[in-house]
Amino acid sequence: MSLTLSDLSSYINMAIEEDHLIGILFTSEASGYLKSDGWSYGAGKSTLAMNYAKYIIYKGDFEEVKKHLIGFAWQLRPFLENPTPTKCVLWEDLQIDVGKNKAHDPDVQALAYHLTIERPHLKVLIGTTSHRGMLQKDFRELLFNFEVIVPERGSYEIQMLKRRIQFDNPSKISERFNINPQGLGNFFKLLPEEQMWYDQWRDWRDAEARKRVKLLRAPPEEGIKKNITSAEFYSMAHELGLKGDQHKYHELWRKCAALQQQ
Repeated sequence: MSLTLSDLSSYINMAIEEDHLIGILFTSEASGYLKSDGWSYGAGKSTLAMNYAKYIIYKGDFEEVKKHLIGFAWQLRPFLENPTPTKCVLWEDLQIDVGKNKAHDPDVQALAYHLTIERPHLKVLIGTTSHRGMLQKDFRELLFNFEVIVPERGSYEIQMLKRRIQFDNPSKISERFNINPQGLGNFFKLLPEEQMWYDQWRDWRDAEARKRVKLLRAPPEEGIKKNITSAEFYSMAHELGLKGDQHKYHELWRKCAALQQQ
């Protein structure tokens, strides 16, 4: 374990051992202390996040990482309902469920505020997204205390997110990076068997996410519509036990057909 992580590690240990909740966001696109290559995806932030959870929180047990890796908001619920505290949940690609497009979604806002009271059940929330600006405002501002930026594959920096209330304008809260980075370092690839498992999990997650995108849904197959005849309409009415002269059913059928054509 890199000694450069010691400051953040102390926050994590305190959150796990005491009554705290800490949020750590892994990003890659925006620059912090170091200049970023600007890659939204494929820079290795998921690799770093999983290794971070594995080595620092779950003490080298990747099976625990697998149990606590989620891709959708609904997967949080079992951990929040578990009476036994959960050390860490790793939420991949937060923008799928709590992206900026959900800015005015009351359900997303309610979840963000609810997570702030889940300290007895959840100690560390790790999330990944390309940059913080992709997230809904409450998730972006409420839940994350640290941002781990991957400026290029294999390296990272850790920044503490600072919030300051202006004395002469207490309703305004400004947010900035801590000027001095909390850590700089390098990281390595997942083990081959871990990478294979993750690739399969991501394929499942991506397939589920595609189902939510309306523009990717194929149009419904429209078969040839068969117009029912007056005689068939009269026959069906009698099968249902309705009685009456056939010419009256014909008039009703004619009116129904005219309405369908409008």
